Amino acid sequence: MERNLILTILFIFILYNNAFSWELYDRVIAVVNEAPIIESEVDLKFSRLKKLKKVIKNKHTYEKSRILDKFIENSLVKQTAEKESIIVSDKKIDNHMHKIMKSMNIPSIKEFRKIIENKEKISFKEYREELRASLITEQVMSIAIGVSPPTSEDAREWYKKNMKKLGFQVNIKHILIKPKNRSFAEEKRVNKLISQLRKKIISGQPFDKIAKKYSEDTKSAKNGGNLGWVNISELDPYFAGQIAKMRKVGQLSQIIKSNYGYHIVKYFGKRDVPFNLVSNKILNLLYQQKMMEQFNKWIAARKRESEIRIYMENYEKG
Repeated sequence: MERNLILTILFIFILYNNAFSWELYDRVIAVVNEAPIIESEVDLKFSRLKKLKKVIKNKHTYEKSRILDKFIENSLVKQTAEKESIIVSDKKIDNHMHKIMKSMNIPSIKEFRKIIENKEKISFKEYREELRASLITEQVMSIAIGVSPPTSEDAREWYKKNMKKLGFQVNIKHILIKPKNRSFAEEKRVNKLISQLRKKIISGQPFDKIAKKYSEDTKSAKNGGNLGWVNISELDPYFAGQIAKMRKVGQLSQIIKSNYGYHIVKYFGKRDVPFNLVSNKILNLLYQQKMMEQFNKWIAARKRESEIRIYMENYEKG
């Protein structure tokens, strides 16, 4: 009787901004210490997952079960946050979002929003709420879980073992010519000009001098087109793919087309990414790994202490 009553609860959903509300019957598929988890929320996440990756039919129940597990974990975190009076304000979300934008070299919220909605297949509002949940989890973890930060020796040891996974750097100079529009005539003009410049270099004219005079990458042009040592992973994909094939110091590339325009590249070498450039990222990675290990132990303990009822049909344990 109690189960039937729970499964037919009437939910009234009201949006945070109170723009509109509606009523519908939904189905409770889990209860975590009296906090319900409803089927439509799990279905919504599953629909998003299917947009991001192919999920074969016989794995649908398994994937839905894992999504429900995540909702249960989030509910336990939320309950702990409420107990500890942890609140993440909109201002804190904005500040964190701007840090992410800075690390990705994204200049505007408009561009960042477009990237998030296209890549993550969710609305920007949903992304902000997921970010809020993530920040709340971090605060709960910092209070409930004590983790000593990794040392520089830990980072250097990881670097030695995983150096090749970090990619590599190339030392290059380039000349860039940008089409002013997408017309055939403009593409033809740019191709003709950069072909002439390449012939001049082959005939013996200094690369640096031609780069200073003609290159439309104003930042590097004043230094003779010098980009110095750059991470191959940070370059335009097609541009990077062509440079990765170069082997000889002093080698001149064919004309390379990228999303920026047309390039001529002079190659000066290749090396592993130096430790000092990635040490902070490695320290953060190791810290996150430690935190996740401790979080998994903490969440397992919270599950044992909590009353969790699952009504999902064909639920598969992870």
